[in-house]
Amino acid sequence: MVGIANTKQKLDRTLVRIASLLGTTCRWFIGYGTLLGIVRGDSCIEGDDDVDILVDAQDYEKIKTMLIENHFKITYDHGIGTSKHILKTTGSDEFASVDFYCANINDSGDFHDVWEKVVWSDCFDAGGELLQKKWKDVILYLPKNSETKLENRYGKKWKIPQNNKGPMPRAKIL
Repeated sequence: MVGIANTKQKLDRTLVRIASLLGTTCRWFIGYGTLLGIVRGDSCIEGDDDVDILVDAQDYEKIKTMLIENHFKITYDHGIGTSKHILKTTGSDEFASVDFYCANINDSGDFHDVWEKVVWSDCFDAGGELLQKKWKDVILYLPKNSETKLENRYGKKWKIPQNNKGPMPRAKIL
């Protein structure tokens, strides 16, 4: 979704806050542009409009409640309406907006992002867990083979900052 450009400091602060709230309460990982920024430059991307998180669709209500209890405002604009395929917070002076893409997870570790209709395939390690990255005093969860997934999504030049969202049409299986 296209929104207001944020500084990487504000995006990083938002990611730290969200990661600390989510902790181990559900299965989640950073995705899309947030994953790109963290893997490529160990920071969110300067000028990005939001933080992108994939979450287990079964945790929709739990995450929504947690956000509201922590004073994040939920928006139903951008075509969201009553959909339970995505949760989107509004930005504030302190935090950028956050997109929580709800995914159905199968036994193979495939996260089927129902909103974007993208399959993040084979996300778990051999022990059935997401990869962990210690970052700014929080734990971030990443899908296995993040670099391959980023190349599949953003093209062979994904390591080079660009002013586009990668080749079109975008891959639907990462």
